[in-house]
Amino acid sequence: MPYLINQQPYYIFHSDGDWSKLLLLNIDIRILQFLNGNLVNPVFDWLFDRLFDSNIGIGLLLGLGALLLWKGDVRLRLSVFMAVIAVSITDPTTHYLLKTLFARLRPCHVIEGLRLVAGCGGLYGMPSNHAVNAFAAAGIFTFFYRRAWYLFFAAAALIGLSRIYLGKHYPSDVAVGAIFGLAFASLFVLLATILLENISARGYCRTYAEVVRRSRKWKKRKRIES
Repeated sequence: MPYLINQQPYYIFHSDGDWSKLLLLNIDIRILQFLNGNLVNPVFDWLFDRLFDSNIGIGLLLGLGALLLWKGDVRLRLSVFMAVIAVSITDPTTHYLLKTLFARLRPCHVIEGLRLVAGCGGLYGMPSNHAVNAFAAAGIFTFFYRRAWYLFFAAAALIGLSRIYLGKHYPSDVAVGAIFGLAFASLFVLLATILLENISARGYCRTYAEVVRRSRKWKKRKRIES
């Protein structure tokens, strides 16, 4: 494989000469090279680097979150609060546990000729922290605002795309991150719902529990209608 300079990237599985696994790995690299090399333009460089991969983006995100918590209604405050808590859990879990578990090198460590706008990042890249966090947040916001689901997931997908464009992750790093993020969001919403129900039964947080109940009823009603 002419793309590699030191070793074959550690995948979720070892290829062991299996043509189907080698094909998937080849597709992974081809997509990476296309997005990293063929879509180059100043707008993407600025957007993906300055907004999605710098302290500027983090500051804007924190400022927006604080504004929504201050000015938003009960449902908006609860959704933002749950998303912040979820990301506070997924980010260190992905970085310290999952990446060490998969131990797959970032493409910038093994593939020649990648265009690195914002550097390479750490050693391991599976799964992408940005993808896990973005899709976890998108899943939680979708629970409360289902009519706007496409906006949340479009934003999450754009964040995932930025990681490939910047040469920091393989497409499969982002895809696996999205799966982990959505799985965590589902589990987190379930546990938060149970917790709020138990607390409200004791006379606390009844307003927030009612918001969750209405969101769940909306989901059940849409299932019946479909």
